Amino acid sequence: MKRVKIIAVIILMTFLICFVIKSQIRLVKLNDRPEQLYSININCDGIHLSSIEDIAEYSKKKTADKFSFAKHNDISSGQANCVGYAQYAAALCNKLFKCNNINAKAKPVVGCYYFRNTNIHEAVVKLFSNQQIINFIKDHDYVEIVNSSGKVEYSFDPSIYDLTYLNFHE
Repeated sequence: MKRVKIIAVIILMTFLICFVIKSQIRLVKLNDRPEQLYSININCDGIHLSSIEDIAEYSKKKTADKFSFAKHNDISSGQANCVGYAQYAAALCNKLFKCNNINAKAKPVVGCYYFRNTNIHEAVVKLFSNQQIINFIKDHDYVEIVNSSGKVEYSFDPSIYDLTYLNFHE
C-alpha cells in the first residue's frame, strides 16, 4: 500500500512539474512569413464552425492528421516541416473562415519559443555546434489569426501540436 502511495505522489508531482514548465513557455512573433504557398479546395458542406477558436482547433487537428514532421516539405507525400504545417493550416483556416462567413484572416508567421525570458532557440544554438541543428532551430513558423480590426485574436502551432499534443499560444 505504501508503494502505491509513493507512485501516486511521483505521478502527481510529475504532472505538476510539467504543468508549471508548460505554463512558462510562450511563442513570440519575430515577423510575418513573406508569402503563402498553399490554397485549399475543400467542400465545406457539413463543416459548420462558429468561432475563430473553433476553426483554429479544427485546422490544427486536421493539419496534424495530414502531415508527418520532416526536415523538408514534401506536401504530396504528407511530410512537412514547421513552414509547411503553418502554411497549410493557415490556408485551411482561411477557407473555413470564408465558408462560415467569419471575418478573420490566418497567416503563417515566424517566431521563437521562450521559456520565461530565455529564447529556447538561442539556448539550443549555444549547446550545439552542428550547423544542421542550428539552421533547423533558428526560428519557427506557426499560425496567427487576426480579426476584422487587425487585432491578433488567436495563434497556434500545428507542428508542435502534432509532435507533442501540447498547445502554446502567443
